[in-house]
Amino acid sequence: MTPSESVVPPTPIRVLVTDSTRMGSQLLADALQRDSQFEIVGVCATAQETLDSLVAVKPDVAVIGVNLDEQPMKGLDVCRQARTLVPTCRTVVLLENSKKESVLAVFGAGARGIFCRAESIDTLRKCIAVVYTGQVWANHLEMRFVLEAFAEAAPTRLTDARGTVLLSKRQQDIVRCITEGLTNREIAVRLKLSEHTVKNYIFRIFDRLGVSTRVEMVLYAFSQRDSQKANGGGPQELVAFDDLPELERYRRLSEFESALAYLRLAEMHRDGRGTPQDPVSAYMWFQVAERVGIELNLRAKTALDSLSLEIDPQEQREAQRRAGKWLKDHDLVSTEASIPARPGASERSDERLPQVRRRTRA
Repeated sequence: MTPSESVVPPTPIRVLVTDSTRMGSQLLADALQRDSQFEIVGVCATAQETLDSLVAVKPDVAVIGVNLDEQPMKGLDVCRQARTLVPTCRTVVLLENSKKESVLAVFGAGARGIFCRAESIDTLRKCIAVVYTGQVWANHLEMRFVLEAFAEAAPTRLTDARGTVLLSKRQQDIVRCITEGLTNREIAVRLKLSEHTVKNYIFRIFDRLGVSTRVEMVLYAFSQRDSQKANGGGPQELVAFDDLPELERYRRLSEFESALAYLRLAEMHRDGRGTPQDPVSAYMWFQVAERVGIELNLRAKTALDSLSLEIDPQEQREAQRRAGKWLKDHDLVSTEASIPARPGASERSDERLPQVRRRTRA
């Protein structure tokens, strides 16, 4: 939703712009570039060019016209593919008007914001800044369309791209209650739980889905409904996340960087992203993150010291190369920082494992 005021980020927001014509895209990019809080990293005019640029530059926010390649709603196909190609990129779709069908189609495609061309460029700047912080940009009418449609046919299960059921039955019950607009207290009464237990469930749901607010959660579920409908009901074989083999569970969790969840929660409470600023909660979660980080570091160091005696220098270099690539692919490293190879590795190796840095954006 649109906040009363937006906070200028400490570093420019990297924006990719795509409209139905090259001239339209360039004019829009030029208008945004006049504000120092934005850095235009791509100006495109076709669907394929947009997809190629998304992979190449990995923008923070993509502003995409709903009609591309002279095809109505083609921009929504790009929006769907963008979610898979660059999960960290948030999308704003440009619409001619806020008709119900268009609004539902845009959010169903996974967009995080809707912007009508009748609005000013200043409003678009605010929209991009809000979406960048992890919030949703939509007016009350547009959100009402989504909630009404979701209530009519909510998906029976929330899954990831591989068809894995992400939530337990009780967590699904919580999601349904939230989409009905119930408060934590009302959910607790209906499900015969304590409010504290309900809050814990909601935190776990947010972490599992990769969202930080109730509105984002509803939109996630709504986009699933749209996707399942397009696929004729969704995956044929669904596997509950908790029923996966332990190795596969941790492999998939690593893709969502769940080890950073405590740090992300702390930063959200500290900065007021998706929740009111709460220094006490922020301090608590930073403490949890620090303690968990110390424990992880000790365990990893002990294991590395042991393994370094069992594998040869060439294997160590290969492991370093793979680790460095994974960290860079997930935007978790400073490219200029490095640490020496562990004892036992060949001193001729020029490859170094980049130092992990804390991401400040959720």
